[in-house]
Amino acid sequence: MGDAKHYAIRGGLPGRERLRVLGRVMSDSTASLLNQLELVDGQSCLDVGCGGGDVTRELARRVASGGRAVGVDLDATKLDLAREEAQELGLSNVEYHQLDVREAAGVPEFDLVYSRFVLTHLRDPEVALGSFLKQLKPGGILAVEDIDFSGSFAWPEPPAFRRFYELYCTVVLNRGGDPHIGQRLPVLVKNAGLESIHVSVVQPTGLTGEVKLLNGLTMENIADAVLADGLASTEEIDQIVDELNAFAADEQTVTGLPRIVQVWGRLPLV
Repeated sequence: MGDAKHYAIRGGLPGRERLRVLGRVMSDSTASLLNQLELVDGQSCLDVGCGGGDVTRELARRVASGGRAVGVDLDATKLDLAREEAQELGLSNVEYHQLDVREAAGVPEFDLVYSRFVLTHLRDPEVALGSFLKQLKPGGILAVEDIDFSGSFAWPEPPAFRRFYELYCTVVLNRGGDPHIGQRLPVLVKNAGLESIHVSVVQPTGLTGEVKLLNGLTMENIADAVLADGLASTEEIDQIVDELNAFAADEQTVTGLPRIVQVWGRLPLV
């Protein structure tokens, strides 16, 4: 959720720019998930690890002026940018708070708790899910999206992609995360006590467009973690980024981002 102690990807303004691209790439598949949740006017939604607030704003739109969308994150810079963007759009039913929801207390108040690409970075995803549910009303919905990095691919595979894959997985693992958490996400949600669980898998893939830029952007944004862990030199990182970007520009190549597992279920009424 933007905490440098466990988050391998750079935060602040550079991280927000990467999230803008990621948000556009993910917009259709996340919208498809939200469509299935059948949100209605007047509901309240919590977006955990909201980053720049792209999904928070979409939730606010879906629950209309009578509803409420709250985004929480640990990255103050991203939250400031999110507030500015919400104000520019004239959204009055959005609010953002710097908060670790795992430490939050209070009466359950949300009809939906949503989180995307957060659990993969946490040492204790089971504990985090339990904390998410403390924010959820009985009968409310929990929806999470997270990655299975083992499903990512590049064709024809360049050496830079394999090295990027190795470095990404290593820095996440070094911080206690799980780059392949999507594989076990349905069971994590089930064991958290949800019922009526649904599972879907999506994988943004392309010959052109922003989907092909994300590997290079992600490599740039894990550079600090890679250097801190002594896994590669600045020169090697720059070379990997250059090769990934050249690969992205070649329309005779294909990039498939990590598989994204979407899981949603309902908290029992009693």
